[in-house]
Formats: sequence, C-alpha cells, structure tokens
Amino acid sequence: MSFGGFNANRTKVQLKLGINRLKLLQQKKTQMNAVARKEIATLLEKGKEDSARVRVEHIIREDFNIEAMEILELYSELLLARYGLLESMKHCDQAIAEAVNTIIYAAPRTEVKELNMVRDQLIMKFGREFAVAAMENQNDIVNSRIVHKLKVQTPDPVLVDQYLKTIAKAYNVPYDTGFGTDNVLETIPTGPPLTNIPYTYPQQYPNQYPQESYPAPGGRPMPSAPADSYQDMNMPQFPGIPTGGARLSNAPPGDGPSSGAHDVHGGEAGGDGLPNFDDLTKRFEALKRKK
Repeated sequence: MSFGGFNANRTKVQLKLGINRLKLLQQKKTQMNAVARKEIATLLEKGKEDSARVRVEHIIREDFNIEAMEILELYSELLLARYGLLESMKHCDQAIAEAVNTIIYAAPRTEVKELNMVRDQLIMKFGREFAVAAMENQNDIVNSRIVHKLKVQTPDPVLVDQYLKTIAKAYNVPYDTGFGTDNVLETIPTGPPLTNIPYTYPQQYPNQYPQESYPAPGGRPMPSAPADSYQDMNMPQFPGIPTGGARLSNAPPGDGPSSGAHDVHGGEAGGDGLPNFDDLTKRFEALKRKK
C-alpha cells in the first residue's frame, strides 16, 4: 500500500471548495424545484395528470439529491474539523471512518468535481482495497441515507401521489387521487433525521426523571416542581416559623407591622425584603431547639 501520492494541502483546499460548491448547488436546485412545482400545479389545473406525474418524479429525484448534498456537506466539514487524524494516521481512524467511506462511495454519483478530487486523494491515502470496500459498502459503514437517496430507482407511486397532493394543496388546485386528505403531506418527506441522538434534558423528558417528595417536619410533604418554577412554588408553613416579615405565630394579631420591614428578632431586613445572614442563623437555631 502506497501513501506517497497523498497531498494533504491539496485535499484540504478541495474540501473547502467542495463545501462551497455543495452549498451553491443546493440553493440552485431548490430554486429550480420551486419553479417546477409551480409548473406541475399548472398541469394539474389543466387536467394533465399524466404529464404532472412524469414531472414530479424528477422533483423527487432532485429532492433526494439535495438531501444527499446536505449530508456530504456535513461530512466534508467533519473531515476539516478532524483533519489532523486524516493527515497523520496511516489507517483510517474510527472517528472519520464513516465520513471517508461515505465520500468515496458518493462522490462518483454527484456532480461535484471537487468531491471527486477529494475521493482520489483519499484512495491514494488509504489504498485501493479500502476504496473497493467503501464503494461496495462491504462493512455497512456508508451512511444509510446516502445509499438510499443516491440509489437509482423509480419513485414509489404512493410517494408520487403524495407529492402531487401536496403541490395541489400548496397552489389551491383541486386534485383528488382517491387516497383521501390524510395523504396530504405538510412537508415533502426527506427521510430520517441526520442525528438520532435526542437531548435528554429533564425539561424535555420529565417522565424519565421522576421527582420524589420527602416528608418535612410536621408531617407535611414537600411540594415537587420543576427546577425552573421555584419562584412560583408555595413553600409549606412550618409551625412557629414565620415567613417574610411577619411575627411569630404565638404573637397577637395586629401587633406587628404588615409591611415586613423588620424581622422576627427586630433586625432590619435587606433592601429587597430578605433578612440578613445573622437573622437566618438565629431562625435555624430556634428551629433546632424546637425539635
């Protein structure tokens, strides 16, 4: 296996150029598809359903190509971010294996010449045996969505009908395929998401993080609430422990000031109505003596 033909600087430059070319092609194809959708709506309005079906198959193929380009753009950015591994390792590191295999597999199936130049450099870097395995996807390392989107096949008739129904609805054209309104797509399907790893924050999945309530002094349970709603929580009233600037529970009503300017020990409250540290310490000591 020979590594003498690999040019690290050229590969890096072609990766950057390839990313820019992929972005431009995505924008161009998206605009062309928008025009084509309007033309298909006109065909449906004129009752030329057969012509519309032929045209919509081309739109489906272009939508698949656009999504494949988006994935290849992400993999190219990944190789640039981890270029040290690509440049220094003689064997393909696991951290970049999927990106390398996917680019070698997909580059000949795209119209981006910069990606084909990157592919040639990767073949010179890792050898032809590695390239053959990537082209045939022998180890199932190539991104499955790339394999599906770049596969040459006739679109499913059901998908064609859904596209037609969606286009007709977008342009207010009466069209009925016999499938019912449930087959109208809100958006054109583009396959599974790029990443299948959800964010597991407690706020997003509350059932995965059950909150347990423990009995407080006096037999009253502590309230359970999300961490972002503590300000709205009603704290339990413990016997003998005042809240705010009110007096102790055994004091006669009406003796103390209602504004809470003083605490239970006569100390001045802070400017925001909160007692100082010494007052809190005294309250905790009083609570311990009552236990």
